[in-house]
Amino acid sequence: MECKACSSTNVQRLSHYWQSLPAESPLRVKYAPPSQPEAKGWMALLAIGAGIAFMVSGAVLLGLLVAAGGLGWAALLHAGVQRYESSLTNWNEARICLACPGLF
Repeated sequence: MECKACSSTNVQRLSHYWQSLPAESPLRVKYAPPSQPEAKGWMALLAIGAGIAFMVSGAVLLGLLVAAGGLGWAALLHAGVQRYESSLTNWNEARICLACPGLF
C-alpha cells in the first residue's frame, strides 16, 4: 500500500503503530483509539420500570412522562454506542504513513 500524500510505501496500520509506541510518547494520546462511552443501560431500564410503576399506581401522565424519558435515554445511549463502534472500526482500518505522517 502506498501513501496518498507522498507516495511512500512506508505505511503501517494505525492500531499497530499506536501499540508499538512507548508509554511516555505524546503520540499515544494523539493517535489513541476512541474512548468507550459509559453506557449505563440499567439506569434507563430503571426509569422505564419506574414509569410503569407510576402508571399502575394511578399517576398515568407522570408514568408516561418518566417511561418516555427512559426510552429516550435508552435511544441516546444506543446511538452513542453505535457511534463508538463506528469510530473504532474506522480507527482499526486507518493507516499511517511513517514518512509524512499522514493518516488515511
